[in-house]
Order: sequence, then C-alpha cells, then structure tokens
Amino acid sequence: RGTELFPKVDARQFTMLVRMPSGTRIEITEETVADIEALLIAELGQPDPEFPANEAHPDSSLKLLISNIGVLMDWPAAYTPNVGPMDAFVLVQLKDKAGDSVFDVVESLRGKLRKKFPEVEFSFDTGGMLTAALNFGEPSPIHFQATGGDLGTLEDIATRVRNAMEGVEGVRDVRIAQRMDYPLVNVTVDRIQAARVGVDMDDVVKNLASATNSSVGFDPAFWIDEKNGNHYFIGVQYEESKIDSLESLMDIPVGGMGGHDPVPLRQVAEFSTGTGPAVVSHRNIKRVIDVYANVSKEADVGTVLAECERRIEALEGLGLVKEQSSRGEVYKINGDFSGKGYRLSLQGEMKTLRSAASEFGFGLMIAMVMIYLAMVAQFRSFLDPLVILLSVPLGFVGVAVALSLSGIALSIPVFMGVIMMTGTVVEYTIILVEFANRRLAENPALTAAEAVIGAARARMKPIVMAALTTVLALLPMALGFGGGDANVPLATTIIGGVIGAVILSMIVTPCLYAILKPTKPVIRRQTKLSRFFRSDLKKRENLV
Repeated sequence: RGTELFPKVDARQFTMLVRMPSGTRIEITEETVADIEALLIAELGQPDPEFPANEAHPDSSLKLLISNIGVLMDWPAAYTPNVGPMDAFVLVQLKDKAGDSVFDVVESLRGKLRKKFPEVEFSFDTGGMLTAALNFGEPSPIHFQATGGDLGTLEDIATRVRNAMEGVEGVRDVRIAQRMDYPLVNVTVDRIQAARVGVDMDDVVKNLASATNSSVGFDPAFWIDEKNGNHYFIGVQYEESKIDSLESLMDIPVGGMGGHDPVPLRQVAEFSTGTGPAVVSHRNIKRVIDVYANVSKEADVGTVLAECERRIEALEGLGLVKEQSSRGEVYKINGDFSGKGYRLSLQGEMKTLRSAASEFGFGLMIAMVMIYLAMVAQFRSFLDPLVILLSVPLGFVGVAVALSLSGIALSIPVFMGVIMMTGTVVEYTIILVEFANRRLAENPALTAAEAVIGAARARMKPIVMAALTTVLALLPMALGFGGGDANVPLATTIIGGVIGAVILSMIVTPCLYAILKPTKPVIRRQTKLSRFFRSDLKKRENLV
C-alpha cells in the first residue's frame, strides 16, 4: 500500500467548488447553481435541517444544502474560495444514518454533474474539520505550486503539470486555481493631458474605485449605532444602475482640484478591453500558480502522487532538477523560459507527511537508544538489552502483514501505533529475558539455551494472556466500532505488531539469547595492584 497523511474519514459532509467560464455574470451563475441544487435534491432528497430532532423527510439522506455565490469585494473576500461572479461553493451535509458513504455519493454526483453541466468545472472536498486542520486548509490532498515572476510563464508551467496529471489512474478534479482569462478593462491615463486639466493619478484611482466598488477600501469611516453598539462602514458608492456599461464608466468625473473643473475620465484616459488574471496569488512575496488534484476513493494519495511526480519529471521543455531545501523537495525549472528563478514545489498534506515520516524515523531511533541505555543500567549488561531490542523488528513484521491484509495505507495513526507497539513488544521480551537470567543465576550449571527454553515455557502463558487482552480490547476499534474511521489504522497497527511480536519472539528471541548469551564464567586475573588493595584491606580488618 501507499501513504497518506490521515485515513479517509466519512464526515457525512462535503464541499463542492463550482466554477463557470471566466467573466460569467452573477445572474447566470445563480441560475446554474439553482439547477445544480435541483440535481442534488433529486439525487439525495429534500433538505431536512431539523434531523434528527424532527425528521420531516424520512426518505431523504440530505440534511443541509447551502450555496455561496460570487464574492463581495470587501472584507468578506478574505474568507471565501470564490474569486469572482463565476465562482460558487456548495456546502452539503448528509444525515448521520445508515446509507452510502460520502465518498460513494461524491463519486456518483461527479459523473452526473459533469454530464449535465459540461461547461462547469467541479471539484469536491470530502474532508471534515480534522482533515482540514491537518492539511492546513488545503482544498485537495495533491497540490503543486509553481513560483516565479512572470504570470504567463507560470500559467504555461501549470498547464503542462495539469495535463501530465490528468491521465494518472486514481486522479480526480485536476484544476488550476488561478484563472488567467478574466475579462479586463485597461485604463491608460495620459499624464500630460491630465496635468493640464488638474487631474493626477490619485484622483483617477480613487474615482474608479468608488465607481466600481466604494471608497471604504482607501478612505474608511465608521459610524457606531448607539442602540446596539454595532459599527458600520461609511463611504462613497455609485448606484449599480448608474454604471451599466463601459461608456458610463468613461463618463465618471475626475479632478476638480486647484481651481479646475471636474472632467470626464475619457478626456484624460484611453480604454481598451482584454483578458488577464482574475486573482494574483503570492507566497513569500513571489507570484504563484497552484495546481490541485483529488484522489479517488479506492486509491491512496502516496501511490497517485508518485505516479504524478514521475510524469511531471518526464515532461519535455521544463528541465526539472530536484533540489533539497528547508521547504522540502523543490524542482528547479531550467527550461526555455524568459527569466530565471522558476520553481515547482509540492505543498499540502504529502509535504507534511514526508516531513513527519523523516522526523518519526529519527525520533524512533533516538527512542531506541534511550531505551537501550535505560535497560543497560537496569540489567547491568550491554548484551541483554540488545537481545530485547532485536525483538522490535519482529513487531514490524506483524504490522506489515496486518496493513497488507487490511489494505490500510501508511499514515500518522499508523506511525503512532508503531510507537505504542514498540513499548508493548519490549515489555514482553523483558519478561522473557529477565526470567532466563534469573534461572541462570539460580543454577549456574544451566546453559543459555536451557535457561531461555525454560523461561519461554514458564512465561508463555502470561505473555499470551497480556497480548490477548490487548488484541481483544482493540479489536472493536479496528473493526470501526467505538472509535470511528480515524482510529482503525491505529488499532490495526497495534494488533498486528503485538501478534507478530508474540509469535515470532517466542521463536527468534530464545535463539538470539542462546547464541549471544555467554554461559561460561568469566575468570578475572588479579593484578599486583588488586592484590595490594586486598592485602591492605585485610590489615585494616585485623587492626579493627
């Protein structure tokens, strides 16, 4: 199996990102979203917000359906994934009762929506609050980010990456987050003519902002309602009906300072139309374009991502060179592009998982060293702790078998289960080795093999009982009862590790003990210095 940051959890809710062609008017977007809602209701049933307190539609599996269309060009713009009137996102919450999982529902809706609305771009986010927190709010598990200076070059790089990912098995909803074809109106100010009539760039920008939005963005004022204490922004704003065409935008008055009369904007500026970015995103000042992709229900993120990376590295014209930096693995782009400094980096949950995996390996190694040193002090031997620690890989064998049989991918809960399993396995082996040492101390005539075989026979029952208690306690959780989907990998890992360690340690650990444990007494030669101390000690005892 592959890897993933956190196992897929059926949160009984999903978010659907809807994107119309760039420049679509908000009225058209609203009509399309209404048709999408009708399809959702036809498939899932009528919304039942009072469930479970008062279920009005027993046959429905839909609890809530909320749509958010467009973006208000003000403070709310920071809290929405929408970047324009062509965007919308639909929040869907399913009833918490028996039925299809949210992944099955999404897979069914994905095909039906794209068939009925071929011009609309859909993307689904099935993660709940926990997944969103671990994924730092990313909308998809796979996220490649192109960084550089020129937006046109970044769009070319992102398009190639998207095309390479689209053919990968298990990939869903591949998309570029930023749109570069949004309709624009370019206003070119003749500064010489503007200076003649007493108009400067500050006048033009402020009047354009007031005409298309309001003056709150550059000159905010507040009014506080004495009755309820709420504050309200106050600013200049044109009526929407007044700015209904490009001609009306050309006629807005500007200037009027220093004794000059206001003049229409067309007198000092030229207008032209074109296309450009709907939004410009930055990361650490640099411009970026993001490529996102989801993963199907059956696939794991690690396997899909590995195939995506293989195809991206094979792209012609990019000249990718992998580098290791403080931000993780980054591809330096040496292709035929204008300028330099273009990078392609992996972001999101897989970047976090790879970092966590390396830190987990280092932490586990440090833990093993500390456990070894602690046992050296307890056993007063360097050999016995080594025999005990060699039983830990036996638990890894059990973990590998359990994960393979259950089809669970490596994730953070699996790593946590490995750490917990390690302590349990070491405990069982300590019981065996300590009892064998006691038998050797009580009967020096025994060989190491005889001592450890007797210890295994005597301690097998308590070890098996302890392991059986652990397995039975975690079995309901491993089956998905009483802990949710998120705890299944954790319980399965511990169960597999404990079973594997108990079975194999009863075979391998006695063999290691018999091979490595010395049974002949060690004869220490007395040096002249030791004989002097012994004789001096005897003289002191005689004097006393």
